[in-house]
Amino acid sequence: MDDERVIHQLAEDVFHLQKGSLRFVVVHGGGKEITRRMSDAGLSTKKVSGLRITDDPTMEIVEQVMRETNKEICVIFRGSGLIPAPIVGSDGLLICKKKPPVKVKDGNSESLVDLGRVGSVAKVEPSIVLDAIGKGRVPIIAPLGRDESGMTLNVNADTAAGSIAGACSEEFVLLTDVDGIFLPDSGRMRVVSELRTSEVMALIEEGVITGGMLPKVEACMHALKSGVKMARIVNGTRQHALKSAFAGGAVGTRILG
Repeated sequence: MDDERVIHQLAEDVFHLQKGSLRFVVVHGGGKEITRRMSDAGLSTKKVSGLRITDDPTMEIVEQVMRETNKEICVIFRGSGLIPAPIVGSDGLLICKKKPPVKVKDGNSESLVDLGRVGSVAKVEPSIVLDAIGKGRVPIIAPLGRDESGMTLNVNADTAAGSIAGACSEEFVLLTDVDGIFLPDSGRMRVVSELRTSEVMALIEEGVITGGMLPKVEACMHALKSGVKMARIVNGTRQHALKSAFAGGAVGTRILG
């Protein structure tokens, strides 16, 4: 999703869909660029359960990339005839807590890994987003948070988007670079078009949904628990994916409460 062509396509879809009654909030990430800059700085990337371990030098890079990416996306949206509202989550939108250490299994042993400055969302201040929408703007949100002490935290983009959707929206569309949730079917892996939350929980417990897909699915589950009516995981790199999703096409995986 960090391909400029894809962002242009997304902006075009939002412009088209907003001609009707739909309004959109965009939450972006910046993972690939963060990884690249970390490598240039001689820092190694380590992830646990799809979450980047974030020490102070990594956090500095994360902040820089997120703010730059936010500005770049706003420029593209403005060029498509939209009025973007740049929002950095740590500026009052996302109140967070530092994530506790994560359990990691290695064979028969189990250990706790400290994720560093990684945050979980404790509260969303929806007025910041809703005020921008009320003024006819499209909020473009960088997923940074801040805890009660004022420390900036790195929030997984999927997690942040799910929390913001739960506070502000009726529907949550998670755009990624895979076609949805894949499940085995007659010896092949196929995208499943629809799942209930109970089925998703069972798949997580069985270890079918793991790795980078885990925070995406958990973001959908959080959004549903917070009041969203439907969550979807859609391949945003496909041509006009967002438009197709709202045109009733069989796109991605729908998750229903």
